[in-house]
Amino acid sequence: MRPLLRDLIVFTVAAAAGLLATDGAIHVLQSSTRGLPYADSFARGDASEWTAYDGNWNVQSGVMVNESNERGAKLVTGSPYWTNYAMDADIALSSTGDAGILARVSDAEPGVDAYRGIYAGLRVRDESLVVGIADHSWGELDVKPMPHPILPNVWYHIRLEIRGCDLKAFAWPDGQKDVVQVDVTLDPCLQRGKIGLRSYDSGGQWKNIRVAALRARVGGT
Repeated sequence: MRPLLRDLIVFTVAAAAGLLATDGAIHVLQSSTRGLPYADSFARGDASEWTAYDGNWNVQSGVMVNESNERGAKLVTGSPYWTNYAMDADIALSSTGDAGILARVSDAEPGVDAYRGIYAGLRVRDESLVVGIADHSWGELDVKPMPHPILPNVWYHIRLEIRGCDLKAFAWPDGQKDVVQVDVTLDPCLQRGKIGLRSYDSGGQWKNIRVAALRARVGGT
């Protein structure tokens, strides 16, 4: 085989292998389950992987605290490629606004409702579990009253499950069984995004953040 032809073949094979390796690396990085399951108990006092958009966030004894009453303060982490997942958190409100969790977050920036994503939280004004969607404006999806008044500095558990365009939100007082549930189907819906913590006109506390992948429905996303 002539040296020039041999070198050309070697170069072509190496280039093809390089492209396959690059495609494989991109596929891994963009995987909808990379980094899952995820958990943050804030036990080490390190919140460097979280990004704040407004608010005054700091870790105190294993609890993430927002000491600001700003409208729409957010704290975001995770992968922009996460798709179908369940998020759990324990939360406590500090005043009369609302506080909760975010899923499928993208395009976050400072400002009220300045993000794209799904929100589930507790709202003191009408003592309810509220689910809404933001696209740099607010759209309320559903509201369910809690069985008892929402008290400041009392722990509640919130769970948000998103599979395709179907979402379920649950809330109950810590240590009790009075579960309130909201079921919503979106059409269309946000397909993927990070997770976050959010408060509105209230400070808040969050702990025991957990995220786990959910299997896609058969024949769906």
